[in-house]
Amino acid sequence: MSRITKQNVRNIKCIFEEKTGTYLGPVRRKGLGRAYRKALVLAAVIALGLLMAAFTYPLFSPLDGDELSLSAAYEGNGIVSIYVENRSDKDLKFQKQTKLMRWVTSEEVERLDGKATFENTEFPANSSGTMIVDLSKAYDVEALEQSDTNDEWYYLLLTNNGFLFGHDWICSVSFGEAEEDAEATEETRPHVAAVAEKVEAIEEELRFYFEEAYGDALLSFNGANFQYQQKVEEVLTRFGGNVVSSLCPYFMVGEPSQLLDPEPMFGKIPDGVIFDGTVPEDQQYLLSYQEWSYTDGYGRMVASSDEKAMTQIAMLPQRQGQTDGGVALPLIFMFVYDAEAASDPENYAFIYGQLHTFGELEPFKVFADEHYAIYDTTDLIYTDVDAYLDYFLTTREDIYCDDQIRERVHRIYEFYQDKETVAELFYYLELE
Repeated sequence: MSRITKQNVRNIKCIFEEKTGTYLGPVRRKGLGRAYRKALVLAAVIALGLLMAAFTYPLFSPLDGDELSLSAAYEGNGIVSIYVENRSDKDLKFQKQTKLMRWVTSEEVERLDGKATFENTEFPANSSGTMIVDLSKAYDVEALEQSDTNDEWYYLLLTNNGFLFGHDWICSVSFGEAEEDAEATEETRPHVAAVAEKVEAIEEELRFYFEEAYGDALLSFNGANFQYQQKVEEVLTRFGGNVVSSLCPYFMVGEPSQLLDPEPMFGKIPDGVIFDGTVPEDQQYLLSYQEWSYTDGYGRMVASSDEKAMTQIAMLPQRQGQTDGGVALPLIFMFVYDAEAASDPENYAFIYGQLHTFGELEPFKVFADEHYAIYDTTDLIYTDVDAYLDYFLTTREDIYCDDQIRERVHRIYEFYQDKETVAELFYYLELE
């Protein structure tokens, strides 16, 4: 059999070109290759452009004003159903990852080796629905459901972009309720509702919290506190201004010489100040002291979850004539800020559901030096001392309060509301 030579191939090409009119020469093939390569390059550019567009398309974020509402319910066996309301014009797609956090400590619950699983994670613009999260392989569900801890509140941290700031959300959840204990509490100490004195000044999305009172509930086990903080997180994330967090330095109201006093001196009042004439002068310090507090007398949180007010306490006796101990009534609320941050009148502070510039807070300032600025914000919380005391008394059956005790509360209130007097009493230790 004859082998086909290069000459045979050229002859065949010539005959094919004559019969079909198609040129098979190298120039034509070269031109075709260049066009093909151009097409490939163009396709790559288009594909890259589409890819870049996908990455630069703005994701759902409260930083862009997108609003989201989350509400969780525990269904048992590690299953949490989350009702999602997407109130934005953008679509929202949650990533299938989460963290289970403790509200009180802000620490993640110890994880197992498995992962949480998700169902229904996509929510189109202006829509609502339920997302299902199964935590049974990621966390010890049996421990979460234990009867002695099931009234503790947790939150799920959710995200649509790797938990980056502005792309994470918190959703409160409890893995059980101590119903019997709640019923017993209601029998001995009935719940008393109370609307905040200046509820109209509070951010609209947060007013629901201040239309109630929680003086008969423990801070760590009150679900309303954590639902409120969830909304606070959303409001502050969406807010365009610079919000400054308060500080908790070791401040004193009294005289530095009292540091050497063998008697209790934390917040000890100056010599010669009489709050209650029926109590010996050397025992007046037992009637009022300071502490850092998350809540007011209504059980409402006074700021964000990691901020506390420097609170002046009035001690209420549990029996007539008692001065050793009693029940603490938070009476005066002061917030401490970094002096430099507070010097900018355009910076904001978040207090009692309200956002105020430091320019607006200037009339409330009671102390300032190169380190700190302190503001007495009591009037942002309440102004009617008697109404405030009356509410507190309805939540406790173990308080003795006659006209003399009421007068004591008024004197403590008036003393620490005097800006000039209080400004002279502040001092703190600078530790090197």
